[in-house]
Amino acid sequence: MTRCLLFCFCLSLPHSSAAQIAYRRVAIPEQAYFAEPFDAAALDRNWVLSKAVKDEQPQLLKYDGEWLIEESRETRLLGNRGLVLKSPGKHHAISAYLRKTYHFTDKPLCLQYEVFFPKTVDCGGAYIKLLSHSDDLRLSWFSDATPYTIMFGPDKCGSSHKIHFIFRHRNPATGTFEEKHARQPEVDLSDYFTDQRPHLYTLNVYPDHTFEILVDLTLINKGSLLEDMLSSQAQDQEDSASAEHRRSDEPFTLSSVSAVGFELLSLTADVMFDNIFVSDDLEVSRRWTQDTWGQRQTPGVIEKLLMATVKRPWLWGVYVVTVGLPIILFISLMWPDKRFGPPDQDYYYKKTDEPQAEDRQDAEELVSRAEGPAGAQAESRAVRRAPRNTDNSCSAELSNT
Repeated sequence: MTRCLLFCFCLSLPHSSAAQIAYRRVAIPEQAYFAEPFDAAALDRNWVLSKAVKDEQPQLLKYDGEWLIEESRETRLLGNRGLVLKSPGKHHAISAYLRKTYHFTDKPLCLQYEVFFPKTVDCGGAYIKLLSHSDDLRLSWFSDATPYTIMFGPDKCGSSHKIHFIFRHRNPATGTFEEKHARQPEVDLSDYFTDQRPHLYTLNVYPDHTFEILVDLTLINKGSLLEDMLSSQAQDQEDSASAEHRRSDEPFTLSSVSAVGFELLSLTADVMFDNIFVSDDLEVSRRWTQDTWGQRQTPGVIEKLLMATVKRPWLWGVYVVTVGLPIILFISLMWPDKRFGPPDQDYYYKKTDEPQAEDRQDAEELVSRAEGPAGAQAESRAVRRAPRNTDNSCSAELSNT
């Protein structure tokens, strides 16, 4: 039992050490259009809180939710900070300009960021928007009416778990702007909202109008912007009515992007966002991922096995039987307990009148030396070393001899 407990303790060591990793500040790549690790102790002045007002009550702010920079509640990466949505049940809006405007040309769009739900999510979104470029874009008036090119990220309400990818563009056939939604992936997304661990959401859009969606660097969805996107029901009717007119020499394009922003309503507080990144270079994106998300990763089979026991404690029993028991048996065979050793060891003897191994050896020595000059002395020593016996019959035989 002791060895079994020791084995379980040893298995837990990688998880315990991973919980004590100190965060390392990261350098901002010069090639990035936007890179925000939130390493400062307070909101950078580049981030602008929305001052948009309510339509029916112009004297009241539409977005009165609080944003703060705080250290993560996740203990695996000590000292890491992020942007935190603080006010449950309120509207939040905050945005920041890119370093330079991103144009959809012959290079990919790489968008990624981290989301951490430290509490159970009741209902709320955690998606990010890439705001469309325009001469009259004012971040201080950022709202749900502000034109965006891409909306991407997790969203939950009730039992519905989604990862949105929506793009907005001008229909070349009708000349009107429309929204297209990617189909939801055919995988269970609930763990990303309930396991209380940060997750990395990545969207790659390529010049050939294909896209990829990854969570924690695992591909969960892909497709074509031209063939695999869905429109709303009203938009479908409009598209059907104007289909015989959808032909145009104008190519499919997405509007350029000038800013990133969060415009959210969440019933759950303390949602954390971190390591927002926009680039047109997959290699630069990979290095950024390694420098940020990679800090908290402790790859290996043991870490994955330990993570699995969080929701399935019964797996400990499986681990002990399938892994621990063979190790215990191996150790027992290699270093046997003395209690189960060969019966020629002194501490194993029971109280008995039978001559023991040492006595037999002395007897043989006595016989071999009986004919020699020292035979008498050897016999005398053997008699003195023989164990005393209180049995009367044995005493009689010794006296007769």
